[in-house]
Parts: sequence; structure tokens; C-alpha cells
Amino acid sequence: MATELELEAYNRDRGGAQHEKGDVEIESLYYGCKRRKVIPRWVLPEKEESGVIFRGDRIEPYIAIPLERYLILISALKL
Repeated sequence: MATELELEAYNRDRGGAQHEKGDVEIESLYYGCKRRKVIPRWVLPEKEESGVIFRGDRIEPYIAIPLERYLILISALKL
């Protein structure tokens, strides 16, 4: 997906190597990859929402948006 948008991207966790900085590198930023059979519904956008901003007590806020939208945003920053 990232390379289709001409972003520099690498899978750093091939063969279970467990790269120390993260599983995937996109434009020199590292990301962990998590896969579960079921994702909590509260993390997914509903209605006409573009994403979900969430946080826990004393934890910084995070955002859940579709990966393709995020990659388009990164790609737009490169222009």
C-alpha cells in the first residue's frame, strides 16, 4: 500500500526477526503491527466519522484512522 503511493517502506519483521524499533518502517518512522480476530468496536469509526481519537487516564491521546487515509496524508506531506 505504501509503495503504491511512492512512499519508502520496509517490512522489518521478516521471519520473526523482531526489529528493535518496530515491525514496519515507512518514511523513516517505525510502526508496530498488531493483528487480532476481533478489534474492540469502540476503536473503529462509526456514523460518518473519519477516525476515532481515544486515550486512557494519564495516557497521551491516540487516533485510529484507516491505514490508506494515513498513508495518503504522509504522501501529501512529501509534496
